[in-house]
Amino acid sequence: MQTRSAESGHSRSQFRPESSVCISGNEPEILTRIHDTHIKLCIYKRAISANVEKYAIFLQNTFHDFQLTQSVPLHQLNDLLSESLPQHRYRHNFLKDVYTVTEMYACLFRLQKIRFRLRVINKTMCPLFHTDRIPCRLITTYTGKGTEWLDCMASNRALLKPFNEKPVSADSIQRLDSGDIALLKGDKWEGSECSGVIHRSPDLEANEVRLLLSLDDIL
Repeated sequence: MQTRSAESGHSRSQFRPESSVCISGNEPEILTRIHDTHIKLCIYKRAISANVEKYAIFLQNTFHDFQLTQSVPLHQLNDLLSESLPQHRYRHNFLKDVYTVTEMYACLFRLQKIRFRLRVINKTMCPLFHTDRIPCRLITTYTGKGTEWLDCMASNRALLKPFNEKPVSADSIQRLDSGDIALLKGDKWEGSECSGVIHRSPDLEANEVRLLLSLDDIL
């Protein structure tokens, strides 16, 4: 995977104050910080390669309803992708990237089997702020708008109703960039139950699409 270069004079990772419960950086090792008690969201800032991006654009523009959703052992993922992804000059590059991302997730949590979802999205899927009833989810958007989230320490279900009943200040809404790999703790993370990251799908205009990969543990 290709990482973004750090700007001159800046460190390779950026740690926000503990109250923000988010950490981001330009190296994949940043994702290991998800095991820190006070960290709820880890973001690996990366730029996908040109060939991977070309395949992602091909997939979303050619197969508007593409969706691959399956619980799969890691050792069978390459076969599943080879069988499911349409042929293209850069298919191998894309397949390798997806496998690498999935392998990282599996290694972080010592998983043998993963709930895998790769899909083209052409409408707003989850417009309301919510938390996930899972331990931890990996999200990365290959093309299109990234997932939106709220940077606040008191991320719990009591906040969801007021956030969704009135307009939210644009300053309080954060958005993942295309290519970012994010780990979002959910409400079933052991030791911090019912305090998952508050997030939502971005609003899509007519003819806008996203290619989204999400990975979950199988409970």
